[in-house]
Amino acid sequence: MNILASLALRMMAAQFNLRPSLRAYLKSTDGWTNFTIGLKTETETVEQAIVFHDGRVRVVKKIPGNADAVMRFINDDVLKEIVKITPNEMLNLVLKNKIILEGNMAYLQAFNFFISLIMGKKHQKMLDKIRREEMKTRKEEYGTEDTGLSEEIKSRSEYRMKATAEHDAGVRYLEDPYLSEYSVDDFPRIKRLLDEHLSIKPEISSERPRLLTRWYRENGFEVDKEGNPWFPELRQAHAYNYVMENKKPVIRPESLIAGTCAPEDVAVMIYPDTTGTMIWGELGSIDKRFLNPCTISKKTVEELHDIYPFWAKRITREWVRSKYEYPLCQKIDERAVASFNFKTVSMSHIIPDLPTIVNEGTHSIMERIRRQMDTLQESETDQLDTLQSMIICLEGLNTYAGNLAGEALRLSESEEDPKRVEELKTLHKICLRVPAHPARDIDEAVNAFWIFWVGLVMENNNISLSPGRLDQLFQPFFEKGMEQLSTSEEKQAFTEHVIELFCFYFIRNAEHQNLVPDVANYLFSGSHAETAITVGGVTPDGKDAVNDMTYILLKVTEMLTMRDPNMNARFKVGVNSDTYLKRLCEVNFITVATPSMHGDDAVMEALSQNAEKIEDIRDWAATGCVEITISGKQGNHAGATSINMVAGLEMALNNGYHPLMNWHLGPETGRIENDDFTSFDEFFDAFAAQTKFIIDQTVLFNNMAAEAYAYLRPTPYLSAAIQGTIEKGKDVTNGGAIYNTSGTFNIGLSDVVDSMMVIKKLVFEEKRITMQELKRAVDSNFENHAALHTMVMNKVPRFGSGSDEAVEMANRVASLIHTCYKSTKNFRGGDYTVGFWSVAQHSAYGALSGAIPSGRVAYDPFTPGLTPHPSASMNFLDNIRDVARMNPHYMDNNIAFNVRLVPAEQDSHEKTVDTMFSYVKTYFEQGGMQMQFNIVKSAILKDAMVNPDNYKNLLVRISGYNAYFIHLSRDMQLEIINRAEFGI
Repeated sequence: MNILASLALRMMAAQFNLRPSLRAYLKSTDGWTNFTIGLKTETETVEQAIVFHDGRVRVVKKIPGNADAVMRFINDDVLKEIVKITPNEMLNLVLKNKIILEGNMAYLQAFNFFISLIMGKKHQKMLDKIRREEMKTRKEEYGTEDTGLSEEIKSRSEYRMKATAEHDAGVRYLEDPYLSEYSVDDFPRIKRLLDEHLSIKPEISSERPRLLTRWYRENGFEVDKEGNPWFPELRQAHAYNYVMENKKPVIRPESLIAGTCAPEDVAVMIYPDTTGTMIWGELGSIDKRFLNPCTISKKTVEELHDIYPFWAKRITREWVRSKYEYPLCQKIDERAVASFNFKTVSMSHIIPDLPTIVNEGTHSIMERIRRQMDTLQESETDQLDTLQSMIICLEGLNTYAGNLAGEALRLSESEEDPKRVEELKTLHKICLRVPAHPARDIDEAVNAFWIFWVGLVMENNNISLSPGRLDQLFQPFFEKGMEQLSTSEEKQAFTEHVIELFCFYFIRNAEHQNLVPDVANYLFSGSHAETAITVGGVTPDGKDAVNDMTYILLKVTEMLTMRDPNMNARFKVGVNSDTYLKRLCEVNFITVATPSMHGDDAVMEALSQNAEKIEDIRDWAATGCVEITISGKQGNHAGATSINMVAGLEMALNNGYHPLMNWHLGPETGRIENDDFTSFDEFFDAFAAQTKFIIDQTVLFNNMAAEAYAYLRPTPYLSAAIQGTIEKGKDVTNGGAIYNTSGTFNIGLSDVVDSMMVIKKLVFEEKRITMQELKRAVDSNFENHAALHTMVMNKVPRFGSGSDEAVEMANRVASLIHTCYKSTKNFRGGDYTVGFWSVAQHSAYGALSGAIPSGRVAYDPFTPGLTPHPSASMNFLDNIRDVARMNPHYMDNNIAFNVRLVPAEQDSHEKTVDTMFSYVKTYFEQGGMQMQFNIVKSAILKDAMVNPDNYKNLLVRISGYNAYFIHLSRDMQLEIINRAEFGI
């Protein structure tokens, strides 16, 4: 086998050494791309390395100590398998820990790209075959005929309720707050743009990486042109300014909003300075993959392949690997089984201070910064340079706005339609004014907000940047516009204009998508930018915050049914009206899956441990999925890191050893085979020790990554829009915000709780089985243990069954997680917050975990978020009671409670909404924190798997975020289908 591996690598080396067309790929603008990749088997039958150096490729028998990366195969069979599979299938082997990657992932991706240059046509045939076989399997399982089921979803929007009861006092101008007279058909250009958006394949955009890398190549990264070390914030600011000055100003046809994140119609944003290199190996195949393919031009392939070598050693993981000599915490993270850190991806889970941007303008902010600089001493260079970097960034934004103004004027001069000419001239005037100056009307306000947002995406990864409470931001402008009108016809026309304006915003927002390497299609299936908007709740002084704009944003959500923005709605019991809550339920029914609903009482109780002022707590909003954030004041990266709670359970069952990773990772806490556990509390303590080990390692790596981020990618532009940074003279990445926290999400709570209940009841209290018997059954995936499997599934009360004891256990486990995190601090000196939601990692982590005592078999998904297992109860009210009884103090980064309700055929529109309303209100009155629905039956989901073209915008809730069902991995689709289905 070693000889065969050597021969294969030598054949590859010969191709690159002898073929000029391939050898050209070994060089970039920065010179030859030099790196070494090692390959070895755990059985020690194979060890080879391939060396790319100064334009030549050679193979050596031993892996050099300075190899940039090593691929470890668990045995010869896995090594043989990789020559027969596509790159995306190899990633699955990596996820399953059959291939273990160590070292620089960028160079591993470069190696994959070089392989694809040789194997491209063969891989294409393999991908085509996989696609055909997958569709054949689906048709065999679910049928091929068009059942007409898709019409059932579409028909929901044809009937729309009117607001008949008393509504919130903040609704001053809408006679029917539900705006039931309007549908998307009343806005022809919005309908046309929506149809186009759903049909366009996203395209990889090279604009940002090209401009950014060009500046750094000319001006240096570690040191400047004169060889002096760069102050990171100033380096970033000058690069940012260059990007904004040279970015193409685009105004989409028919749009009332100026500016785009990229020139392409639907652009996939690339951030080579963080994770962009993850698609290096897919440059030749990303347009052909089965899940979420993207258009990519030959020119873009060449540009990115030239750009990536510059960044290969200047990204977060490599900085940590170098400074801390590849620490254990990083090795654990890169196995993606026990934890996964998002600080290496972005620090984007944050809500900027948009009211200041829109209402005061950038000139006012810059003047405030200058006044602060005047108070500093010359010796306070770090603060002065940080503040100066903010000004440089804001100047770049103003330049971009000016370029948009020029583009609007140019387009108006060549436009023939008189109406469009006036719109373009208006945009010209708007962009000359905002965001530099305060917005005066709603058109200026929306454009100021959007232009600022484009600038935000140019600096920060477009993952979970969230605008927060847009109904609060724009209501004063809506009222001002209405106050200037006298007739009902004028007010109706203005209302329609505002609806259309925000439809344009939703569509503009959805035109920039985040990078999804194929591995992410399985880890975070269907997850995209996740721009969370929050409506409703209470104002900072505690009054009802529901207003006209709340209902307008809900109307736009209903009409467009888009996965992004991610709509979140707050509800304050005793303050917000039933009319409002029923509207939330109706929008959710029509769209199938949005908005997500949050109980203000529980959320604010949870948040009170992280903020001092009640006014700040009341001003919370969701960011990303469901994360709790104080608007404009909190530098929190609320999705910083995740852990697989079941990993701690598996390690407790195996004395610190993790079976799938084949790694004795954690502390030795007792062997079941030796009868080391004489009570349930002793076993729980073992689980606690393993869990604390995982959390401590996760926190350690997150803090190292945060340190790297502060040096590699400080965010002076974002910092200018976060309160506290100017007064401190500190970037957000260095703790400049008023509140500095890091958010965590912890996956598998119900699975752990149900397992603990089995151990507690059946082993230690009822003594119906021994711990050894249970472990043997678990180790064998319950094969030949059918009776025991039936017992654990049916004879133990589960979380969600209405059992007081199970709820007590759930709070005990949640308290443990909370205590572990609160015993640590983040890099910026703030607390870690604790959430129980899962993006799509409940499916990914489940695929990396064996059977567990709850009866869940190996590799099945975990329950999403804080959702009870489907077997817990057939009565939805049991689920509601148990989840509502969770202590919010342990959940200060929120939860995701996923529910699938299915109306009966005879249920009317009103009956469905009324029943949903009763469930939600009961849940919030009992202290519930968050609830989200999928209102769709399995037959429709199965039909969508076979006839995806009929369901282009079929939304589903995963665990906190929306996704188009047809874009999900098959495993994720089946996980949703297999969720508990409660009738209405």
